[in-house]
Amino acid sequence: MVLAAFFLACLAAILIQLNAARPVSIIKALNLQRGLSQPSRYIAFKANFFGFFCLAEAELKDMGEELYQGRKVYRLEGVARATQFISRFYDAHVEIDSVIDKNKLHSLRFTQALVFPDKPKEEKVVFYDQENNIMELRGVKRSILPDTQDPLSAMYYIQRQELELGKEFDININTNNKNYRFYIKVIKKEEYVIGGKKAGAWILQGEIRRRDKSPRHSSAITLWVLDGPYKLPFLVKIITSVGPITAWLVKVQ
Repeated sequence: MVLAAFFLACLAAILIQLNAARPVSIIKALNLQRGLSQPSRYIAFKANFFGFFCLAEAELKDMGEELYQGRKVYRLEGVARATQFISRFYDAHVEIDSVIDKNKLHSLRFTQALVFPDKPKEEKVVFYDQENNIMELRGVKRSILPDTQDPLSAMYYIQRQELELGKEFDININTNNKNYRFYIKVIKKEEYVIGGKKAGAWILQGEIRRRDKSPRHSSAITLWVLDGPYKLPFLVKIITSVGPITAWLVKVQ
């Protein structure tokens, strides 16, 4: 009886996780049937592993427009942390910060910090000289490709593009000396009816891999974004070498 109860509890938890990560469930839970009337300043995601094992939580803040080295920029801040259960075994969180050129929407600076309790912060800061195609990390300069992005600025760039079926994006990403290709294509548009109200979503599909065509560290990605002027990402599924990861929107302000 105990084993049966444990099995049923696990099964129920899996079904709840799977249902929560459905596009219709996300849109309904967050009341996004009519899209967004203004840009979101704060979004929060949950992520699971293999579709049911809750792995992490992440928050992202849009800090708006600022001045950086005499030019107008957008700045994003994010933090990702393990769930309460995982933190019992691995208590750490990651802080990220992206400075994005207002006009060209490419990265100018990317900061990533790994934070452990009672330990010094492990931080790296990447500076991008986009005019000369050079990045600098820990005093070392390396060549990069034109309009190189970091992960946050890449998503910010996609959100601000007009989408249509068949449209492709071929984006350069580099935060750690290797040039990566983030290729993604608009493959479908879906429409959901929830409570008599319609909600549309674009589905994009692609891959992330090294530009030198090395099979290492490659991932397949499927992304759902809300149809409308602000194209809010609300669901992402990534197939990695260690297994599938699903992240879905749980809060927006």
